[in-house]
Amino acid sequence: LATQLEILMVNNQTKVFLTEQEAADYISMSVKTLRRWRFDRRGPKYAKIAGKSIRYPLLELQEWIKRQMVAHD
Repeated sequence: LATQLEILMVNNQTKVFLTEQEAADYISMSVKTLRRWRFDRRGPKYAKIAGKSIRYPLLELQEWIKRQMVAHD
């Protein structure tokens, strides 16, 4: 599996959209979990390209992760 740095960089350019597998690797979850979340209409926002290809905006994944943070007061 690619590291997060490898996922984010392709030809020395930061990726804006991640594939299903890249997004799953980025948040340390399985593709199956991402699919279940989409079916249940939860989890991070995604784009459906040409009615078929699923892409996750990197910035949305980062914001979604921030929203998952739990603070113990």
